Amino acid sequence: MGRSSYANGRRALAALALGSLLSVLGGCAKIEARDLIREGNALYKDAKFPEAIEKYDAAEQLEPDGVTLFWNRACAAESQVLKMKEPEQRAERKTFADMALRDFQKWYERLPEKTDHDAKELETHRLAILDADERCDDLLQYWLERHRAEPKEEALYKRIARQYSDCGKDDKKKEWYVKRTEDFADSPKAWHELAILEFEVLFPDSESALPYNENMSGQQRLEVADKVIGLLDKATAIDSKFRDAYVWRAMAHSQKQFARRVVEDPQEWGDKLEAIRAREDSMAAWRQQKAVCDLDEIPDCPKDKVPETACCPPPPMTPEDQAADEELKRQIEAEMKAAEAAQLEEEEGKGKRGKRKGKRGK
Repeated sequence: MGRSSYANGRRALAALALGSLLSVLGGCAKIEARDLIREGNALYKDAKFPEAIEKYDAAEQLEPDGVTLFWNRACAAESQVLKMKEPEQRAERKTFADMALRDFQKWYERLPEKTDHDAKELETHRLAILDADERCDDLLQYWLERHRAEPKEEALYKRIARQYSDCGKDDKKKEWYVKRTEDFADSPKAWHELAILEFEVLFPDSESALPYNENMSGQQRLEVADKVIGLLDKATAIDSKFRDAYVWRAMAHSQKQFARRVVEDPQEWGDKLEAIRAREDSMAAWRQQKAVCDLDEIPDCPKDKVPETACCPPPPMTPEDQAADEELKRQIEAEMKAAEAAQLEEEEGKGKRGKRKGKRGK
C-alpha cells in the first residue's frame, strides 16, 4: 500500500471513530437531558416552578431540538404566572408570561404532526396567559381579529363586550351589545342579553335590604324598567317560548311597582292613579310568572290547600278588583280631563278680558 493510500485509510478510520464517539456522546447527552426533564417534572408536581424551569433550561442545552421540553417549561412558566397576582410582581410576571407564550409556540411549531386539538391547546393556554398577565390590548386584538375572520359568529360579540369591560371600557362594552342586536336582529338572545345589561343598574347594593337601587329616583327606575321591557318584548316577538325573557320581564314589572310612590288612603287624583298603576305592575309581573309556569308545565296552586309540590301562585288581584280599578281609573281620568278643560277655558277667558281692558285703555 502506498503512503497516500495508507494516509487516506487512517483518516477514514479516524472519521469513523469520531462519528461513533459523537454518536455515543450525543446519546449520553439525550439521556442526561431526559433525566433533567424528569427532575424538572418532579419539581413541577411539587409546585416549585422556577426550580423546574432551571432543570428544563439545562435540558435544552443538551437537547435543543426536543419537543416535550418546551411544553413542560411552558406549563411551568404559565403556572408561575397564575401565582403572581400582586402588583409589585408585575415585571417578573411578565418575564414568565413571555417565556410561556414563546415555549407554547415553539412546542406547536415543532410538532411533527399538528391536529385541531393541538391548535386548540395552544389557543387556550395563550388566552389564559394573556388574561393572567392583564394584557388587555393583546386580548382585545385577538378577539377583534377573530371577529374579522368570523363575522357571522354571534357569540364573539358578547366575548368582545366582556373583554372591553375587563379593560374598563364599559362604553365600548355596551356598544357591542347594541351592535349585536343590529347585526343579529332575529336573535332573541341578542335582545335578551342587551335587556339584562340595561337592567343591571336597577339591582340594589349588596348590603342593602331593599329590593331596588335606592340611589336612583323612582322616575329613573321607571324609565329603565320600561326600556328593559321593550327589549324583552322584541325577544319574545321572535321566539314566544324564550323562557328567560319572561323571567326578566317579571322582574322589570316588579321594579316598576317598587318605583311607584304609593300613599296610604290616597285622596289626590295623582296618588290614586299611582296606587292603581302599582297594582297593574304587580299583575303584569304575575302574568310573566304565569307564562314561565306554563312553559315549564307547572300547575296552578290548589285553592285553600297547602301545595305538596311546586305550583304556580295565584294572581295578586281578583278579576273583580281589576274591574273596579279599571272603572276608578276611567273616572279619575275623566275628572282630570274635565278639570284641565275648565282651567283652559278660565285662562282663555282671562286672556280675552285682558285684551278688552287694553283696548279701553287706549
